[in-house]
Amino acid sequence: MEVFLPARFTRNTMYSLLESVIDHDLHPRGSRIDFNFKNLIFIEPAGITILSNLFEWLDKRGVETNIVCPSIGSPAYNKVIKFLDDSSFFQRYIQQNLTRSPSRRPTTLPLMLVAYEESYQWLERFTFWLSNQIGITTESLVNIRMCVGEIFNNINDHAREKIGCIFAQHYPKRKEIKIAISDFGIGIPDNIRRISPSLQDHEAIEMASNEGVTSKTSPRNLGAGLHTLIENVVNDNGGSVYIHSNYGILSCVRGHNGVTKIPKLEHGFYPGTFLEIVLRTDNIKNISLEEEFEW
Repeated sequence: MEVFLPARFTRNTMYSLLESVIDHDLHPRGSRIDFNFKNLIFIEPAGITILSNLFEWLDKRGVETNIVCPSIGSPAYNKVIKFLDDSSFFQRYIQQNLTRSPSRRPTTLPLMLVAYEESYQWLERFTFWLSNQIGITTESLVNIRMCVGEIFNNINDHAREKIGCIFAQHYPKRKEIKIAISDFGIGIPDNIRRISPSLQDHEAIEMASNEGVTSKTSPRNLGAGLHTLIENVVNDNGGSVYIHSNYGILSCVRGHNGVTKIPKLEHGFYPGTFLEIVLRTDNIKNISLEEEFEW
């Protein structure tokens, strides 16, 4: 079977693609699926990780996937395919590049699958990349690094495979960093319903984001992960956090009285958990090494 990617692939336009691939019993709709890229003219970090997550989800279920690209020389080929090539997408899923001399763009961290056990190395790389991008010391990014690290704690707590697809991009004109990460586990709601069986998906995600809530029998971090992430990104940095798991969505933005959480039950299903973090680079204070150790 053949499915077409949306023209603009964002977290809000993924549903038709997911529905064409995943049936109502949450099984793949075919044993081989051809993904046609010819309509694609724009893709953001969310789209790259969602697509990667979908490919990984299908692979785990034995589905053969194939990529159908637009014609060489078309506007979509020149821009979007080049961007995906520079982001290491095709190298990962068809083991080859589709454009000449692809190279990592300074404003992006290439698409990677990161296991929980490898998260420290990725965080090191992320910290140095972000430091160079916005021209501040790595010491200035201690809190940012800690809150991004909580994403991996969330994967460890809620994902069956303990692996996340992750991609980051800097938008200098907007003074934003977007970090998109997804996993193909069972999702946050199913884990939370172990302790609160009556909750709907969006209610379960909101509950998981509260301080002191955990679905684990071990009180390792007592559910501090999502709460710490949201507090650091939204309350302290002025950014935003968006979480979609199964049929539930939780949007977190800064309001007049601190963090405003907006839970929503979505008609579209997401296999596992998708998170998007938006950081405000103009709200990150540059701290010198001397300042950090100043008495």
